[in-house]
Amino acid sequence: MKNYVVGFLFSENEQSVLLIEKQRPDWQKGLWNGIGGHIEPEETPLQAIVREFKEETGIESTPVVWSNFLTCDYGDCIVYFFRAFAPYQWLTDAKNMTDEVVGIWNLKAVHNSSIVISNLKWVIPLALDKYIYITKSFKL
Repeated sequence: MKNYVVGFLFSENEQSVLLIEKQRPDWQKGLWNGIGGHIEPEETPLQAIVREFKEETGIESTPVVWSNFLTCDYGDCIVYFFRAFAPYQWLTDAKNMTDEVVGIWNLKAVHNSSIVISNLKWVIPLALDKYIYITKSFKL
């Protein structure tokens, strides 16, 4: 079974989120999604989201709290969804580190867009829910 992480770095005012335009896998090509990828063997989900964020955005160990707010078992894979909040400036520090483009999205635009992964329209509001029970929070 393969395991994946997806992370959403939100601005502190909860108006913006960092997303990436995917080039792979094929079913995601050209669509925008959270930052993430596969979990390496012997790697925890937290270690994976930190590594993936650095590899895909250039953002290194920032003092944010990563919270695993949702875990989905799709049968052939498990996806761990993380959220974090930071000053808007940190979002602007993200760079394109691969052939996948990183961008800052206004949250209203995500909801109305046809070029985002469809589940973001419910995953992102869930990530912003103040009353969701967070099972684990990790501070770097």
